[in-house]
Amino acid sequence: MKSAIHRKQFLSLAAFCTIGFATLTGSVTPSHAAQDDPKMSWPQMSAERGKDLFAERGCVVCHAVNNVGGDIAPSLDASNMDQSRNPFEFFARMWRGADEMLHLQQADLGYQVDFSGQDLADIFAFTQDASMQERLTQSDLPNHIRDIIDNGPSIPME
Repeated sequence: MKSAIHRKQFLSLAAFCTIGFATLTGSVTPSHAAQDDPKMSWPQMSAERGKDLFAERGCVVCHAVNNVGGDIAPSLDASNMDQSRNPFEFFARMWRGADEMLHLQQADLGYQVDFSGQDLADIFAFTQDASMQERLTQSDLPNHIRDIIDNGPSIPME
């Protein structure tokens, strides 16, 4: 039951973020996104903060960027992000892997990673910014994250 609640929260957050990203990137016109609605706010995106989050929160355990990180999930190099430049597709792909991500987080980190809407906005910006990705190095990774990458995932991947 708790897992189903987390998935619903993740889907709601992802849907909110994708509308904001699409508006910011010009994929949706403001009238479609209800941008004039005073109850809605759109995050400013920071690829630099996204780089830090990508390393610190453990995304890099499974996903490599700039040849830094794991290889058990798709690379998130900006040069490979053709279809995922659409934020709806990016978060839909995340959603399809949510069960595996949650299990790996629990097994390897000991907890479920919690992202705010701003966190997701910044990580998305990082995945789209090739020059910021070039700045990601092994030295950006916390020691416990490096250890997980070096030892491989706790749960065998199919």
